[in-house]
Amino acid sequence: MSNAQPTIQGFRQEPSVVPNADPVAPMALVLSVDVNVAGTLELKAVSEGVSQRYRWEVESGVKSLPVVGLKPARLYRLDVSLIDAQGQRFAAKPLTVQTPALPISSLDFPPLRVNRAQRGRMEPGLTLLSVRRRALGRSHRMTAEQRRFTTDWSLILALDEDGEIVWFYRSPARISGVAALKNGHLFFHTTRNSPIEIDWLGRKLRCWGAALGPAPMPPGAVPVQAVTLHHQPDALPNGNFLSLNAVPRRIENYYTSETDATAPRQAQWVMGDEVIEFTPEGEVVWRWNCFDHLDPFKIGYDTFWSYWWVRGFPDHLDWTHGNGVHHDPRDNSVLLSLRNLDAVIKIDRSTGQIRWILARDIAWSEPLRAKLLKPVGRDFIWPSHQHNPRLTPQGHIVLFNNNVHQAIPFTGERVKSASESLSQAVVYEIDEQERTVRVVFSTPTDASEGAVSFAMGDAHVLPRTGNVLVDFSLCYPGLNIETFDANDLTRVYPDDLPSTPRIREYAIDDPQNPVFDVEVVPLHDLVQMEVFGVARVAIPDQALQEEQV
Repeated sequence: MSNAQPTIQGFRQEPSVVPNADPVAPMALVLSVDVNVAGTLELKAVSEGVSQRYRWEVESGVKSLPVVGLKPARLYRLDVSLIDAQGQRFAAKPLTVQTPALPISSLDFPPLRVNRAQRGRMEPGLTLLSVRRRALGRSHRMTAEQRRFTTDWSLILALDEDGEIVWFYRSPARISGVAALKNGHLFFHTTRNSPIEIDWLGRKLRCWGAALGPAPMPPGAVPVQAVTLHHQPDALPNGNFLSLNAVPRRIENYYTSETDATAPRQAQWVMGDEVIEFTPEGEVVWRWNCFDHLDPFKIGYDTFWSYWWVRGFPDHLDWTHGNGVHHDPRDNSVLLSLRNLDAVIKIDRSTGQIRWILARDIAWSEPLRAKLLKPVGRDFIWPSHQHNPRLTPQGHIVLFNNNVHQAIPFTGERVKSASESLSQAVVYEIDEQERTVRVVFSTPTDASEGAVSFAMGDAHVLPRTGNVLVDFSLCYPGLNIETFDANDLTRVYPDDLPSTPRIREYAIDDPQNPVFDVEVVPLHDLVQMEVFGVARVAIPDQALQEEQV
């Protein structure tokens, strides 16, 4: 007697659905089907009068498909059907599934506060946040156990258009920014100098590591001839990747102070950034090194902070602090953000020449002064310790302007106080022929809407609505910021203050009233969260819709 299940039209056996068994991404569901013809597989998930629809193009055979975006702790009815090439629909028996609940808020999972979510004005899709944990206290004084608590943990959260967490991924290492690749998979760096590609079930598909650095590469990583792979990588159209690679160089007669130009000098180890392109096999096929094109004796504030000391390079100074690299496919160029130099640079990949520099005209060499863009318009906003520039759908440049310091060492300029350092997203229009730059949009910095984010931060101009999605990563709002003395440059990092990271989406025509506003609530008086990066993405291989039923 045969144990085979009877064949139903379109399916060799009835579909099934179960929660993902991998605890790194427990909110994803796995839909298993065995179809006997190619076609369009449709799933309709209904709960509490609201339905979501998913579609996949499938070939004949067994498929295990991720279902992402359903609300937690809900009972759903799932209707699965297959439409063949002739348009005939075959329906399977309805399924029911209880979606997993979110973890109880603890030191391992942050609560959120949704202040606003105006679906009709928002860009469709899921909002990804790369969340990291930190303990209050100066980072350079942490014990080894405290440092492991902050570095050996991270989350990627996916929020739906109501601001609810509908998916998350647990990482054993801190994650920088996160993005979706063209194949729908997620791609990010960890602070173990490792770019990683995962799918929505949390499976690690590809992983690379810095072969020349002081830290061991993760198991199974493809070696890349780099010292450090840091911040957020960028995928290229040819399948390769851009990354920042900070490299050390010994410089004689270098500064020992960023506040006293007359302080005695000495030989110093200095970290400067190199942009590299590497293949999926780990081969580096292009390099552009800041030491070869810029003057290492032009420095900015935070050159002497502890950033590289705690990353395996004791007593190394932080000259450039590259914190964003982005490919411009229009002319095969690269946008590079150098935080500590308050500069964004555009590089011609074919020649290696600098096309332009967005920075104040202070202390640049004469050849580089000719590359500086000229500001146009009143109340121009210069980048100051900015983060992660990107090309917008309109061909502009958007970045997160941390707005820290707003001063250059040895010029006599006053370092601005915290109340003068409110952070913002800024969109710049650049005319490369005229070599001019103007601000076409910025988020508000008034007392009610402004916030200080001393580090990290992210901004995107979204393709369908033109809205601006902003991540205030370390958010010290309004009244609390005056407890921080921005003129005390002996302070290594503002970790003595609690923060509430905030994610906002702004309509271009109404920046005073964000259409989306979510806060990541502190977990504990001594344990805080930071959100390194944000992205708005579609769910891979799914046409996701929501409707009332």
